[in-house]
Amino acid sequence: MVTPSDDNVIYANFGRKVRVEKPEQTRDERVQRRPAMAPAAELLIEVATSRADRGRLTRGRDYARAGHVLSMDLRNGAVHAEVAGSQNEPFAVTVQLPYRNADDLARVSSELARTRDGMQGARRGELSRSVVGVLLAEDINDIRVRCDCPDPHPLCKHAVAVLEKLAAKIDADPLALFGLRGMDLLSLEKAVMVQAKDLSREAEEDPALFWSGRALPSLPEPRVAPALDDSDLDLLHKAMRAVSYTNVDQLRAVSDIEDMYDHLCRGGMLDNES
Repeated sequence: MVTPSDDNVIYANFGRKVRVEKPEQTRDERVQRRPAMAPAAELLIEVATSRADRGRLTRGRDYARAGHVLSMDLRNGAVHAEVAGSQNEPFAVTVQLPYRNADDLARVSSELARTRDGMQGARRGELSRSVVGVLLAEDINDIRVRCDCPDPHPLCKHAVAVLEKLAAKIDADPLALFGLRGMDLLSLEKAVMVQAKDLSREAEEDPALFWSGRALPSLPEPRVAPALDDSDLDLLHKAMRAVSYTNVDQLRAVSDIEDMYDHLCRGGMLDNES
């Protein structure tokens, strides 16, 4: 039997399969571009990207988008979820946060009370690193994630899917992060008010704080819109109909009012610019 030599250009040489080893992906290469999220949500995403390889990250995110996370129960300090997989019964995933006692949680209301517009920022998910550290974890390695699937990898695709859904939930509803620690909005607001009153008493007793004062809350930003745009033109026509002899007079009266309004608005704008 004649074996082909390396310089013999036949199909045997072209068809020979050669295994190509791909370089190990770095964590930065495994992180997909995504819109900016709240700091707490970003921390949960970091848990997934730091522990899962590229394949499990991709499949887990696909699972999250496809609705494989059947349920997600946020309890005090833990998240219990069910994820549909390759078997008939869903897999159980648990995200366990580090323990926090009452004194730890009191630090949250204390910092919000000392922060300008603290509660307003909390509703928008704008929390300091220290508050996120208390509510979630100061170190991502302190967050334990378990799944009862047979995958031996530290973080399976089912766990990635749960972390993705949990991050999306906290990003869309920042107050869910407080609920994860058993803190409801009403209790949190009361605690912040109590802390604020204590700070006010401290300012009254401390001459330095009395004279220097504290930062004032930001002023409200009301929506600005032209008055005619928010008015009922039917009522304007009805009012002009009462003082007009004909429909033409009514239309002219409404048009004159609109012209005067535009003239006054433009004049006010010019005065402001000058």
